[in-house]
Amino acid sequence: MQPGVQHPVLDGQLPFLEVNMTDGEGDNLETEKRVSIEIGGQLQVEIKGIPSRYQTIFVGMELDEYLIIKEPVFPHKLRISGIKHKLFPGNEITVRYIYKGSVFGFQTKLIEALYTPKRLLFLEYPKVIEKHDLRLTKRIDCYLPAITKIKDQETQGIILDINEKGCRCLIKAAKNMKLPVVQNDDQIALRCHFPGNPDEQMVSGIVKNITKDSQKTTLGIQFHEMTVELHSIIEQYISTVK
Repeated sequence: MQPGVQHPVLDGQLPFLEVNMTDGEGDNLETEKRVSIEIGGQLQVEIKGIPSRYQTIFVGMELDEYLIIKEPVFPHKLRISGIKHKLFPGNEITVRYIYKGSVFGFQTKLIEALYTPKRLLFLEYPKVIEKHDLRLTKRIDCYLPAITKIKDQETQGIILDINEKGCRCLIKAAKNMKLPVVQNDDQIALRCHFPGNPDEQMVSGIVKNITKDSQKTTLGIQFHEMTVELHSIIEQYISTVK
């Protein structure tokens, strides 16, 4: 990933993550040493000495060296009272984010705050990253062409992973066409063919998370109003590719 890539403000909002990353127990809590998140992905940060949590965007990283995020947009009253003195090298920061159905979290420290040409924060690369799996059923990777429909706008997409409860869908910007405007909890319809079944299937869902840049949008989708027949088709497809 290249530092300094610019991204538009994301349409979707990351829900506040209440999972306690340090006290979790059970099989759904794991640790990793690599940061797994796409450029433009949403983060939630807590900066020591600054109240509350704030959303921001992941810009890039140098593997095992540093991470770069946008400076969060702080409330006006905090800016008036002065937060610059809290953005000093070595101050502690907690980062959380959702990626592929899991909550990731880690502790880090600020290396430097950059104010020009963009307001960016350079963070130490974390030593340990905790992963809390939100899904009861893990998704399997796939590559299924699909037609997505959001607010009457149809766009070609690719289903990248799937389980019986939902999927992740990539939409790329086509020539002379804008990416669809989408927000969390928007309804979406997918038309696709599952290998082994000759008929086109219509899958309805709700958008649950969004990662977006100028060229593509990746949507986390939760299925709803699924017929028994469609559920069986998806289940059969998953069993053939596991």
